[in-house]
Formats: sequence, C-alpha cells, structure tokens
Amino acid sequence: MGELKQHQPPMTIDEQVENLKSIGLIVEDEEYAKRILNDISYFRLIKAYSLNLKPKNGDYVDKVTFEQLVELYLFNANFRQIIYPEIEKIEINVRCRSANYFAEQYGVLGYLEADIHTLTSIYI
Repeated sequence: MGELKQHQPPMTIDEQVENLKSIGLIVEDEEYAKRILNDISYFRLIKAYSLNLKPKNGDYVDKVTFEQLVELYLFNANFRQIIYPEIEKIEINVRCRSANYFAEQYGVLGYLEADIHTLTSIYI
C-alpha cells in the first residue's frame, strides 16, 4: 500500500482569510469573508469554485475577489434549487415507465426473477 497523503494542519478562520490573501485572492471585506467561511466552509467554497481561477498550487489570476467566489457559489445554489425539481420529474417518469414495462412484460412480481435483469440490461 502506498504512502498516506500528508494533510495540511487545520487553520482558524482568520488564518484561512490570510492564506487566501497570500495566494492572490482579493478580500475586500474581511469580516464578510470570515462569516462566509464560517457558514459555508473553506473547502466547499474555495476548492470547488476556484477551479478555473487559479492553477493547482498556484496563485489566483489577477483581480479575482472573494466576493466573486461567493457569487458563483450562490448562483450554483440557486440554480440547483431551480433544476432539481425538474430532474425529479424526469426520474419519476423513467421509474414509472420502467415499472410499467416490466409489469406488462413479466408480471407484477417479475422483478424477483434474476434472469430478467440480466437479459434486459443488454437492451437498456
């Protein structure tokens, strides 16, 4: 088995803000940044929403602000709230159609037959 990855020691919220500033992120309102980092978390916000804004282990590209990262996060959260109900409708529809198909083809207890699942997985 290979070596375990060395993890970074934990940082306080103040240290997180200082770390972000040290790698080129513009933090216009430190108190706001501290509140956000305390509510959302460093890794959920920074790691996910910085992907195209800084190279791995590098500094942020010019003029990227903490507030812009938060705006991306909030946009994504709002987008999920809009799209998930639509995805749920599609999921329910597919499950319903699949259940109807299997019931018509193999009977109401057809799902208990292992052979049916092997054969039908070829066609799905």
